[in-house]
Parts: sequence; structure tokens; C-alpha cells
Amino acid sequence: MKSFFAFALFAAVITPALADDSSAMLGAGGIVLTKQADIRMAVEDLRLSPKAVNVHYEFINDGKSDIDTIVAFPLPDIDVQEFYYEPLGTTADHTPNFMDFKLTVDGKTISATPEERAVKDGKDVTTQVKAAGLPINIIGGELVKKLDAMPVAQRKALAAQGLLELDGGDVHPHWIAQTKFWWKQHFPAGKTVRIEHRYQPVTGQTFFGSYSMQGEQDAYYTKNFCIDAGTRASLKTKIAAITRKHTDAGDYMQQYTTAFVLKTANNWKGPIGRFHLTLDKLKPDNVLSLCWDGDLKKTDATTFEATRENFAPSSDVKLLVLETPAP
Repeated sequence: MKSFFAFALFAAVITPALADDSSAMLGAGGIVLTKQADIRMAVEDLRLSPKAVNVHYEFINDGKSDIDTIVAFPLPDIDVQEFYYEPLGTTADHTPNFMDFKLTVDGKTISATPEERAVKDGKDVTTQVKAAGLPINIIGGELVKKLDAMPVAQRKALAAQGLLELDGGDVHPHWIAQTKFWWKQHFPAGKTVRIEHRYQPVTGQTFFGSYSMQGEQDAYYTKNFCIDAGTRASLKTKIAAITRKHTDAGDYMQQYTTAFVLKTANNWKGPIGRFHLTLDKLKPDNVLSLCWDGDLKKTDATTFEATRENFAPSSDVKLLVLETPAP
């Protein structure tokens, strides 16, 4: 992007299950397919908040023949080693659909096919993981339970394959859980196909205080969320007010981060004909900042919107929402 603008908006978010813990954000985005010469994305209407993502697409097949192809929605990769002990952000407590992905095509509900794979150092190890009776994903807690109950001899056998690391009595799984939902899609020649999907994003959570606007942390927030001088001054005032009014809450705000992978839109023919973005703020208590190349217009008490024509996204969307903790 050539230029960025920070927006000190106000937003409300849901409270994740891990209300007092630091948890990780993982970015998901839109549907993807193998690049097709004749299918273009005429419209993408994206509505985004830390608790929900809703996307409406209109695709047109400009070719002379109908096209039947596979379309997929990839969920974020989960490093089961990293998240064996560290919490994720908001997810459903089950797999494979840990983001509660839902899909409609031309107004009809579609049941997409889930596909889970385990990958280690670029190699598919799904068969080995399943043969050991282990779930692919860490979400839901079954992987932890099964590894805790696994006999030592079986642990050592899996460690010899590089799938586990043994550290005394501890065991660490070593693979990446990759999940996607896919379906066969028919694109009639010269026709418009309307696809909608929605899901719960993996919104991360931690704390944000005056220390977050110093040194390396300040550089991180400036680079990733475009916090400018005016927003920074406002946040310092807010944090000082929290300290005065709610001394038992600490001198910090609750932080929520949400990512949307926008660049996958470039897999379709040409740029997005018309891209419309809506950021839902929900209530006027929290500060939201993001990097965006263009203007955001306040359209009512809870939403900000932007529209781009012939839009070829060069970066993804990252939202930072800061919430005053309850006393």
C-alpha cells in the first residue's frame, strides 16, 4: 500500500472463553480456487468484527463454456506443538469446523466437505497420526488426553518418526494441522453465481497498557495497526482514567486482534470489480485501529464502511480492538 491511515474508532467485542489469558490470533479469509482464466469476482462485500465474519461474493463466468471446479475455504493452520501449551483465541470447542464455517450458494445452504491433514516439515504425515489413534488438531482437547494416556513404548515409536518430542515425562506433538472445506461449484457461462459464507474468527486476546506504546512494542503496533500520534495520546488518557477509577483493574485495557486474509482474492480473474468493507463497532466503548489504504466513512452509530473499485488487494486486514475492563 502506498499510504496508511489509522482510525481511532469505537467498538465492542465478545468476551472469549479465555477471559484472563493471553491468546493467539490466526487469520482466515475468503474462498479460493485454482486460478481460472474466465471466472472473475465482480463483487466482494465483507463485514468484519472481532466476533464474526460475513462475506458475500458475486462471481461471473466470462467464458463461452460452463466451468465446473473445486472451490475451497482454508481454515488457519494450527501448529499443534506451539498450541499444546499456549491458548488460541476464540474457537468452537470441536474440530474440524472449529470456526463454525457456514456456506450458501445462490441462497441454498451447502454442506462443504471437511478435509484435515497433518504435515511435518512439508511432508504429509496424516496416515501415521491417524494410525496412532490421535486426532489431527489440538482444538477440543482430545489430542492432549490421548497423548497423556499413551503408553511409553508407543510414544517412543512416534518420537522415532519425528512426530513427538519426549522431554522427561512431557510429550510434545510435532506437526501442523491443516484444515479446509471444499465443494464442487458450477459456474454457468455468462451467469452470476452468488456465494456467501460466515464464520467466527480466531480473535486473539492479551493486555494493552502504557508499556505497549514504548520501544519495540510501540513499533509493532505502529507497523501492524497504524496507531498514530493522536490515537496514542487518546489511549494514554484512557489508560490513566482506568487507573484512577478502577484501581483494582490495573492500568491496562483488554486487547483483541482479528485478521482477515484478503490477498486470496487475487486467485480469481483480474481485480475485484467492487469491494465493499464494513467494520462493525457494536457499541461505543472500545478503540479500534487498523491500517487501510483509503477512507472509512461512518455510516451509522455502529459501522464504518469503505468501497473500492477494481481492487487488487496487496495486503491483509488486521484489526486491533482495545476495551476498557470492567471494574
